[in-house]
Amino acid sequence: MGSFQRAFEDRLRDTARGVALVISREIANHVSTLSALATSPSLDGGADGDLKAFYTHARRAAEAVGSSVGLVGPDLRIRIDTDRAFGARLPTTAASAITRTALERARPSVSNLLTGAISQRPVIIVNVPVLREGRGVAVIGTRIDPERLSGLLAAPNLSGGAVATIADGQNIIIARSREAGNFIGRQVPNWYAEATNGQTDGLASGRTLAGEEVKLAFQGISGTPGWTLMVLEPIAAYDASWRPPIMTLVLGGAAALVLALAFALWLGGRVLNPIATLQKQAETVAAGGGGNTLVSFSPASHRLGVTEFESLRAAISSAGATMAASERRHRALVEAGAAALWRAEPDGYILESRGWELLTGQGGEELRGRGWLRALHPDDVEPTVAEWRQAMAERRPVSVEYRVRARDGQWLWHQARGVPILDDGGRIKEWFGVIANIHDRKGVEAALAASEARMRALVDTAPDAIVVMDVRGIVQSFNQGAEHIFGHAAVEVVGQNISMLMPAPDAERHDSYLAHYLRTGERRVLGAVTKLEGLRQDGSLIPLEASIGEWQDAAGARFFTGVLRDITERRAAEEKQNLLAREVDHRAKNALAVVQSMLRLTPANDPRSFAAAVEARVAALARAHSLLAQEGWLAADLRTVAERELAAHSRQYEQEEAIILSGPPCRLSSTAVQPMAMVLHELATNAVKHGALSAPGGKVQLAWRLDTCAGLLCLQWAESGGPPVAQPTRRGFGSRVIEATIRSQLGGTLAWHWERTGLICDISIPLAKASATAPLAAA
Repeated sequence: MGSFQRAFEDRLRDTARGVALVISREIANHVSTLSALATSPSLDGGADGDLKAFYTHARRAAEAVGSSVGLVGPDLRIRIDTDRAFGARLPTTAASAITRTALERARPSVSNLLTGAISQRPVIIVNVPVLREGRGVAVIGTRIDPERLSGLLAAPNLSGGAVATIADGQNIIIARSREAGNFIGRQVPNWYAEATNGQTDGLASGRTLAGEEVKLAFQGISGTPGWTLMVLEPIAAYDASWRPPIMTLVLGGAAALVLALAFALWLGGRVLNPIATLQKQAETVAAGGGGNTLVSFSPASHRLGVTEFESLRAAISSAGATMAASERRHRALVEAGAAALWRAEPDGYILESRGWELLTGQGGEELRGRGWLRALHPDDVEPTVAEWRQAMAERRPVSVEYRVRARDGQWLWHQARGVPILDDGGRIKEWFGVIANIHDRKGVEAALAASEARMRALVDTAPDAIVVMDVRGIVQSFNQGAEHIFGHAAVEVVGQNISMLMPAPDAERHDSYLAHYLRTGERRVLGAVTKLEGLRQDGSLIPLEASIGEWQDAAGARFFTGVLRDITERRAAEEKQNLLAREVDHRAKNALAVVQSMLRLTPANDPRSFAAAVEARVAALARAHSLLAQEGWLAADLRTVAERELAAHSRQYEQEEAIILSGPPCRLSSTAVQPMAMVLHELATNAVKHGALSAPGGKVQLAWRLDTCAGLLCLQWAESGGPPVAQPTRRGFGSRVIEATIRSQLGGTLAWHWERTGLICDISIPLAKASATAPLAAA
């Protein structure tokens, strides 16, 4: 009985550990999801950041954890609840204490059983702080309904009358595998609180809230504020599990004793001495001592004509040996906590199985040979037979798991183990083995696998790099996002020091930083969002935004999880935005200066003419400004600039094109676009008023070329077909603007040629000033 009791208690302990691990993983999944959400750029402004964008991210996270997600500010007012529409009026959080704890300690926290502020139902709150520059600016929270935890407790399908229950740090029941609604929120019995006080695991017995005597195992749940998981079974179920086999053994021994005594009395009338010997032998058998010691009769026994007593003595001795062997087998069965005992011939033909009929309803004749396979799940028959044959061929122990249809129709997982009994020649005489119920273990394994699968799916689909390392800095996990960002396959990184992902000198310093933290607890980057650089496989550097958290597994081992986001595009966009802002600022100031000069220099004799001249010149600046904006304030094509500025004059008299453009592709730098536009505008305005474009048939040809040897952009403005021209006696505003622009702004030269056929203007500008590809041209 002592051995059976130990097996019973070990099974309770193992079940409690397994179910506690499932609950711990469920809570860890919630914490990991919220931690990833806490790094959202939408919260860079704290609880009053870009809440509309964050609401979208929060709804996706809520779908992942199967519960609503909320955002709470430092003032404890709820900003967002994914169960409510965005912008809805929300109350102050009811979990003020745990929210303050998450903010002050800058680490995740889990509550005991609370009443929800909005739902007014019992809930457990999981909070993760939003950290910016090492300071908590908000808290992201989600709730775990007790019904969800109760479902996880019921998932392993605990056998018999077993019940799993979770009590929080205040000894309040928060989940139960059965009749959860009748127990959630109630205080556990005082004897349980006393038994678990200061203990993380153990055994206890007592009376439940329903008045039932039970025996239970309890296990602390990591990552919680003192929660414990208990698995309990009624004392009645415990007694019922050992009484039938013990009673069978007692009755069998009693029957053997009665038969032995009856036989001895039958022979008592003939010979007293042999009977005394047989009686002594029978008493030894009945006492469980077996019959291995043979007692010989004296010669006088043979003279009395009762030599058959020797054979009888040997038979009783053999019966005693058989009973002793049966007892030893049954004792082994009890100690193993098995459901059935089996014996088979050398070829695997099943001879008998004690306990099989009680389990499946198959009687002795039904299960013999291969009949027992009919009680197995169809999907498990073939692999079971294959493993059995392989073990027989190799004369080695067999171990196989399969589902058995129980008497009540349920499919329950069992494990069959057997060993071959060999004779002196090494040949198999028989097989002996046990069948153990592993259904609870399988249920726990399935629940754990499902939880891990959900977590793995979340981690693998995340675009960010999620890397887990231990206290030695050795990488334990490397998701697909990390493979994409760093260019390493997971198999190349897992098992290596994380410093391989860091550039110098961070790589050399990392281990000492980690050792310093483990020794002192002083944080540098832990719990805060920081910017750092990573090292790709090709040796290039990558800017990262990192959030690193610490956690412990069920065994108490410490690990660190880093969520790393590639901010290459963000940094490039920020740099481009800054560049554009500086460029726009420069252009705006330049344009205002030009407009100011035009206003000062444009003749103001006639207000209408003055307004028209100023308007035309400002319009020229605006066209150049728009073209630069389209090109990203980097450069613009010379032909495009010319076409836009001269478009209004290209068909002055609806004849053939009045303005002809020719020249190779040339990208003007951003600093040369507006000055070039002003020069072309002034030349065209002069041609319309006084030159070739003032009369029908007049033409203007604008040609340019790149003199890479001299490093010059050369342009020629040539007019023809217009009225005769002569060199003016005074310089007008247009010519002064052109000369000042070419010489002062662009650092070039120009020459005026007043030919009888028309004006010719030669302009030369250094490529370094004019061309956006000046370094290439110079090369």
